[in-house]
Amino acid sequence: MHNSFLRLEHVSFSYYSMLGEFMALSDINFNVEKGMFVALVGPSGCGKSTILSLICGLLKPVGGSITFYSEDFHAPRVGYMLQHDHLLEWRDVYHNIMLGLEISKNKTPENLAFVDELLEKYKLSDTKNKKPSALSGGMRQRIALIRTLAIRPDLLLLDEPFSALDYQTRLRVSGDVRDIIKSEEKTSILVTHDISEAVSMADVVIVLTKSPCSVKDIIPMEFEKNGIQRSEIRKSKLFQEYFDRIWRQIQDENTEM
Repeated sequence: MHNSFLRLEHVSFSYYSMLGEFMALSDINFNVEKGMFVALVGPSGCGKSTILSLICGLLKPVGGSITFYSEDFHAPRVGYMLQHDHLLEWRDVYHNIMLGLEISKNKTPENLAFVDELLEKYKLSDTKNKKPSALSGGMRQRIALIRTLAIRPDLLLLDEPFSALDYQTRLRVSGDVRDIIKSEEKTSILVTHDISEAVSMADVVIVLTKSPCSVKDIIPMEFEKNGIQRSEIRKSKLFQEYFDRIWRQIQDENTEM
């Protein structure tokens, strides 16, 4: 556990309604190392987004524990990217990026310089004065990521952030987003229905069962270890092997009644 950043141990969660208790998660166990990019995949409605809500503290588990490990902070700063970019149309790009810093009252000269550095580093400076409506869907998601990074999060949670994009844009933007996250050395957890996306972006893919959700499989993506460059991942035989393994596991869950 020397490099552990986050650990979920025997986590369970239930929703309650007039009809009674519905167990969404049952005995969830996994570990996330610092700097790791993890993808969560599983059947529709299995509880992937619920896990993110538990990790960031929006929900509390009814059983088990969620523990962060670090020498640098007590409570982690969490950045959250959603399906839609939620850029404010009456603000230009620069002031959209400022939003998190404004809310946290953290618009320090150091943080303002950091925003300029991010925009310059990822070749987005020429968008600063544009309104969101002037940007493509892919560009809007890149700006949403820079806005999230501006608060210097310790953990990035990505809840299907590319689902509103067309296929070609999704391929390009997901690659760009992964490159930025890796360049900034951020620990990240992605929820996606797209197995190809999970395999191509993640260091580890965690396959979940149907409700009540538990961990079915934890699969390290070992492309680099096998000498496969990132640009060649989707063309490789190993990519197809990972895809087929995950697809079969999810199909097994969908067919078990």
